[in-house]
Amino acid sequence: MHQYPRFAVLTILLLIGGIGAIIDENVDFFEKYAPKINAALHSGEITSTGDGEYNIAKWLEDRGKLDADFQSKDWQTYRQEVLRRKPYLDDLMQRNDTIQRRLQVEAAQHLDANDPCESVTIHEGGPIIAKYTQTEKEFYSLMKKSETPTPKVKAELDELDNKDAELKKQLSEFSEHWQAKGCK
Repeated sequence: MHQYPRFAVLTILLLIGGIGAIIDENVDFFEKYAPKINAALHSGEITSTGDGEYNIAKWLEDRGKLDADFQSKDWQTYRQEVLRRKPYLDDLMQRNDTIQRRLQVEAAQHLDANDPCESVTIHEGGPIIAKYTQTEKEFYSLMKKSETPTPKVKAELDELDNKDAELKKQLSEFSEHWQAKGCK
């Protein structure tokens, strides 16, 4: 058996670690050019800034897919269009759960005490993401059980639309507040 010098083994380990760090810190680049590598690297719990950025980006992507314009005009076709978007809702909920677990860890470790960006994220961003996810879940549940657009269903949809509009406003205000603090 051939023995490798410790220097060579250390060099290989450092290169692997360096490549991992580069991938972790360049989420957008690797999402564009190597999405499968990005997904493999950032799946599971959030343990790094890159993992957090990846999960937030995927949550936003799912939100965009759920909020995309509908092509249908009649209730049945519209309802089916909503129901076909379930995989995006499932992923949105999974991303939200992952984000919320990480925010709980960060809050418990008091990472927000001396970091205004962490504070804004934990106390403003996290709750908005959770509420928005819950609203999407309620919308899907309503559409799933409502085969016809009764007056009660229409009233519930109006209420959810109002919630959605308020959450979009809060998300926009959070983004402005976050940027005003110099967060990246």
